[in-house]
Amino acid sequence: MITLYQFNSCPFCWKVKAFLNYTKIPYDVVEVTPFGMKELDFTDHKKVPVLKDDAEIVVESSAIVRYLNDNYAHLLPAPQDDEWLTWVDNTLVHYLPPLMHPNIGKSFKNLGLVMTGGKDGAVKRFFVRLVGAMVMPRVANKMKLKHSIQNPAAEFQTALAHWVDKGLAGKDFYAGEQPGLVDTSVFGVLRSAQGMGILEAAAVTNPAFGRWYEACRGMMGA
Repeated sequence: MITLYQFNSCPFCWKVKAFLNYTKIPYDVVEVTPFGMKELDFTDHKKVPVLKDDAEIVVESSAIVRYLNDNYAHLLPAPQDDEWLTWVDNTLVHYLPPLMHPNIGKSFKNLGLVMTGGKDGAVKRFFVRLVGAMVMPRVANKMKLKHSIQNPAAEFQTALAHWVDKGLAGKDFYAGEQPGLVDTSVFGVLRSAQGMGILEAAAVTNPAFGRWYEACRGMMGA
């Protein structure tokens, strides 16, 4: 049985879940406790996502998706897949933390939208959410500096326009009439921001993006 160890707030975890949902591979989810990560005691890798497939342990989202495709889904590659998958991991995903966690108040609100209950009590969940809201804006600011992001909202819109113009290029999906591996990866990282107003605003500005996103959402899980 496949088990995904995750944070529900993590874009890379959603990338894996979008692939699993689209390909209808059965899996269980374990929400990892941020402090201590005791759920990952079976591995020295203390970052999510982690996939456990019986005795097989796979880490890092791109390696996990590749493992799942090679062993279960067998989606056919499309031209320039690697280029777009690199763009997802090295460009697109970096705009999300500054948009999701611009300050403590916004971060606290947005974390409340994505944090799942898990096994922890309400008091501990509140504490984790509060600490996360204090930490994540600093992480987001470091990411802005590291990747020379000056205007996260405007640059995010530019990135989505690039995806629509060059990735979709007039097609329903990157892969054609049906989604492919790249579609699941782009949708997955974006899905982590659902309900925060970020994607909703983007869909108004770029209706073609909105249509693609909603079509993917119907097939890759709400």
